[in-house]
Amino acid sequence: MCHPAVLAAVSVVGSLAGSAVQAQGIREQASAQARAEERRAELADRQKQVNQVQASFERRRTLDRRRQILGHNRAVGAERGLSETGSLVDVQNDSDREVAENIEAIRYRAQGKRDTLSFEAETARERAQSHRRAGRIGAAGAILGGVTSAFTTLGGLRYS
Repeated sequence: MCHPAVLAAVSVVGSLAGSAVQAQGIREQASAQARAEERRAELADRQKQVNQVQASFERRRTLDRRRQILGHNRAVGAERGLSETGSLVDVQNDSDREVAENIEAIRYRAQGKRDTLSFEAETARERAQSHRRAGRIGAAGAILGGVTSAFTTLGGLRYS
């Protein structure tokens, strides 16, 4: 049979080693979760850029369609002998108003999407920070548990 001091030493070393391994595992898991959240934040940031480019493209395309429609209306009006007054101007004004509304709708949608993506990115960054903090706290708790277990073992040996 082994001497009680040897058993206690093995128990203490085991407790400390176990808590160190557990602490490292907790830190690694928290770090992996934090990296995943940071990737989500980066994705949201990239999506914001794509959204802005897409909105610019849509605005440009809307203005190009307006120019085409105006050109077509002028050509049709000239073909029919209409001057650029009266009903032709009314049609142009309606087209201008519709284009302006479309551009405003594009801008509003893009801004709403940008705000949502900014919120998602910030929330993901906060979750990443929280995971890291939880990892540090969990690791400290595991180490404290191991140290406490080691002292309990040593205390039990002393009083036996």
